[in-house]
Amino acid sequence: MEEKKEYGQGILFTVTNYIYWFLLTNIYFILMNSVFLFFFMTLQPSFSNSLLYFLALIPSGPAIAAMCYSMEKLVRTKELSPTRDFFEGYKKNLKDTFSIWLPMLVICFILLVDFHYFRQSSSHISQIGSTILVVLLIMWAMVMLNVLVINARYKFRVRDLFRLSIYYGFTKVKQTTGNLLILFIVGVITASTTNFFILFTGSVIVFLIVLNMKAVFADIEDHFLVTPSKGKQSRA
Repeated sequence: MEEKKEYGQGILFTVTNYIYWFLLTNIYFILMNSVFLFFFMTLQPSFSNSLLYFLALIPSGPAIAAMCYSMEKLVRTKELSPTRDFFEGYKKNLKDTFSIWLPMLVICFILLVDFHYFRQSSSHISQIGSTILVVLLIMWAMVMLNVLVINARYKFRVRDLFRLSIYYGFTKVKQTTGNLLILFIVGVITASTTNFFILFTGSVIVFLIVLNMKAVFADIEDHFLVTPSKGKQSRA
């Protein structure tokens, strides 16, 4: 006869834990994005308000970093203390996140403005320009994802972080394709349901992205981490 599993080892217990972890982390994520939510709910979704959206997204960087930090720990240890881990990740990544988040937002904003400019004309050159910008936006989204997730786990200089993110974006094709597919599916569901879908399922989305990047973490530890006395140091 099969032995009874101890309390805390059953599938139902594990599933319940994950639901609790995802739900509570997502609540904190929404609260820390309250500035963006206010603008999102009160402004018309038009290009004329894009600068205000850009400003409202600046405080969202640390919240995204905290989410990545929490989900990376969950993937790695299969355990999470939502309150402690989320705000620990928020505090740890606050300074570093602004040094990487603001440049990423600026580049994204510039690309979107240029894309809007090209879309105003139906000329052949404008169509080519808008197509190129779509490709650049997709590539930049790939880099942004890698930067945020890698930065949640390891401490690198900003330029090294971007180099690694670009490097893995092109060398880990399976992981890059997987992340872009996740974003595509999320975009389709959001377009067919509600714009709030991303906010209320953010923890699950980030969990899937981090889970997909386990091979990247393993490669970083094999090839790019050295002892603290020599420079780089992993973030425990």
